[in-house]
Amino acid sequence: MDFYDVEAEIYDLFYFDFKEDIPLYKKYADGCENVLELFCGTGRILYYLDNPNMYGIDLNEKMLSLARKNLEGKNVKLLKWDARNFKIEERFCLEIIGINSLIMFPKEDRMRILKNAYQHLRKGGRLIVDIINPFEMVEGIVHHGDTKFKDDKIYSRFFVPIRKDDHWKILYFYDIVEGENLRRKVAEMTIYPIEKEEIVDEMRDVGFKIEAIFGDYDMNEFSGYSERIIVVGLRDE
Repeated sequence: MDFYDVEAEIYDLFYFDFKEDIPLYKKYADGCENVLELFCGTGRILYYLDNPNMYGIDLNEKMLSLARKNLEGKNVKLLKWDARNFKIEERFCLEIIGINSLIMFPKEDRMRILKNAYQHLRKGGRLIVDIINPFEMVEGIVHHGDTKFKDDKIYSRFFVPIRKDDHWKILYFYDIVEGENLRRKVAEMTIYPIEKEEIVDEMRDVGFKIEAIFGDYDMNEFSGYSERIIVVGLRDE
């Protein structure tokens, strides 16, 4: 089963209220005639960005179904596409690959995604990529996530990382407690941690000029201690 087929049930409960990254995107979207989000999920970023002309692509139908509800009434076109080979006639002023979406792909696929994103930008357009600055996970150790409360239910999520050569298998557990009853779902996600130098080189290799590298959503300069790697790439030809 696809990771997001399981995640979709509680995704918005855990993530939809997160807005810390939105001011950064708004800064770059200001004055843009159109915006494209790759891996738009349930539409969180597009909902808060609220640009007059937005597109979102995602491959998971359950996530897109939620996005259609969340973005009802907004000027957004939602398309079921694989980011590695999507084709849209428009050329965009701004493209967004939000929180950690790119680390779910090995290098060969990342390069296809970045190349396709580059080809869908107009001259002077920008791509913003937001990934986590890799940290050392310990294999087999439980990492607790968030716990949320809604409708007299308790929702908890935690994960266990398993090392696999150049990537990690992340085994996620979702516990839903109602009274004395526990319901558990399990899903597996693969991530490929990327260092700053890697993502910068990959973006340059497909043609981007690196305009900025931030270490957080306040747009502070990146350092080795930064939590995020946020790269702004410009298509200048």
